[in-house]
Amino acid sequence: MALKTVNLEPYEAVTGSAEPIARPPMTRVEEQPPALVSRPASLAQMLRSSGKLDDGQIAQTEESARRSGIPLAQALVRHGLMLSWDLAAMTALHMGVPLLDLRGETIDLDAVALLPEQLALHYLALPIRASGRRITVAMTDPTDVGTMQDLSARTGRAIDPVIATVDHILEHIDLSYRSAKVTQAQALGMGQAVARVTAAQLNLLPPADVMEMLVQQALQDRASDVHLEPTETHLRVRYRIDGILHDVMSLPLDMHPALLSRLKITSGLNIAERRRPQDGQFSLASGDRTVDVRVAISSTVTGEMAVLRLLAKQFDLRGLDQLGMSPGSVEQFRKLLHLPYGIIIVCGPTGAGKSTTLYASVLQMDRIETNVITLEDPVEYHIADVNQMQVHPEAGVTFATQLRSILRLDPDVILIGEIRDQETALIATQAALTGHLVLTSLHANDAVSALLRLRDLGVASYLIASSVAGIVSQRMVRRVCTNCGTMQPRPIAEQEAYAAEMGEHREQFVSGKGCNACAQTGYRGRSGIYEVMSMTDQMREAFSNDATREELVAQARADGMISMRRDGMMKVSEGITTPYEMLRVLFSLD
Repeated sequence: MALKTVNLEPYEAVTGSAEPIARPPMTRVEEQPPALVSRPASLAQMLRSSGKLDDGQIAQTEESARRSGIPLAQALVRHGLMLSWDLAAMTALHMGVPLLDLRGETIDLDAVALLPEQLALHYLALPIRASGRRITVAMTDPTDVGTMQDLSARTGRAIDPVIATVDHILEHIDLSYRSAKVTQAQALGMGQAVARVTAAQLNLLPPADVMEMLVQQALQDRASDVHLEPTETHLRVRYRIDGILHDVMSLPLDMHPALLSRLKITSGLNIAERRRPQDGQFSLASGDRTVDVRVAISSTVTGEMAVLRLLAKQFDLRGLDQLGMSPGSVEQFRKLLHLPYGIIIVCGPTGAGKSTTLYASVLQMDRIETNVITLEDPVEYHIADVNQMQVHPEAGVTFATQLRSILRLDPDVILIGEIRDQETALIATQAALTGHLVLTSLHANDAVSALLRLRDLGVASYLIASSVAGIVSQRMVRRVCTNCGTMQPRPIAEQEAYAAEMGEHREQFVSGKGCNACAQTGYRGRSGIYEVMSMTDQMREAFSNDATREELVAQARADGMISMRRDGMMKVSEGITTPYEMLRVLFSLD
């Protein structure tokens, strides 16, 4: 039987070298059915020979993988025993198989269609291209003979394996099969340039399938919200990705009633009500995770619009070090969180990441020896060893009324989702003055403005000065895509904004060109920019004496506070974000 040496050219993209890396050749079968010349070492054997894990860890993980019905590679990553990239690199080096970054690959949907989605998830294998009687499949473990044989039988082709990380394969399985559904939908007349589809075509793609397609695609695109907005001519679909709304599809207006009716039924809403606003929710399975979808529907002059907020139940809450705070700000904030009492306020507009910062603050606390109670509207994510409560205004359970009962439950730390009125502000102040650490959020533009906002709510200046321990103000900026980010010249306005804050002139900054990984936006993910203000004795005295806002800002900077503008431009200097993002987010600040 003729053997074939693996082509090593794809390694150039990983190593940055034009020289192919020497690898031991891997035997492949030219014709079907595959019959292996020699059985390669299994993944478990590779792990043992590499010394990465001991026998006990490997056996335990193999048993866990069998119980869960998932590949061993996925179990290793899920249990934190190996990083996805380390595992993929080890397998590629041992097998002499190319290691690919799927984010830079163009995946052939015709090849994807040769393998059912459920089998792709079961085997953690994704066809990426087909040629003649052969098919290239991205996978994590080509040593599994049974998997290789079944993949060959299912696709009707000989398998050429390439290695990719667990995370990338799962991500692109979802993306590729969703893209296949979008292609099918567009073939039925649902493309962006389409005005109408017929009833017969709608019967081929039911409203439930259309809705699932939109939500699943939104999850794949890392969207936090899905907007369904009727116009006079079409149904506009937008996704909010990294805080920015993007037009993604224009559906026929005839689909609007059916989609809204299906959405109401799924969310447990009144299907006959079309004038009053309605709120509901439902859960959706996506791969190996469950997503809560919160639905808000309200009438407009062109019909009912709907916004779907997507919340993953298995969301990985971030620690303080992962939020984007500078080392100095993190240290200053940790000192505030170690205080025995006082109010710590996180402020910013809607969508600035205040809840994420509050959750991160609670995560770094000792929740065994400390009684932490939260009062939220709503409870977005559950935290272990924390007593979380939710307000129900329609039942008379408000922040103010529930706070009174919380004070009788022997709390050490109280997290109040938001201070919205005078009563809540006064009770929070009293709780801080009676020996409790209170964490809360407030809508204010910056740290100093939060003090003035509390005073506007009716809290006396002397109570604010005595109870507030510190304030964090924040915004979210988009991060430059690490896959396509390069040094590029930027417009004069951006250069001047950077020079005005940093005192140095630069013409080029790291910017994203746009690629598949970032949906051609040049940005992927977000980072926070912060200013952390501690209430020093000098600040308390200035505030109690009714100092002006400008005087309070000057005092805060004298006390060592780094402004958000400065913190953001430092991130520009480090290549994390762009001057454009800073102008977009903070242009209205002084």
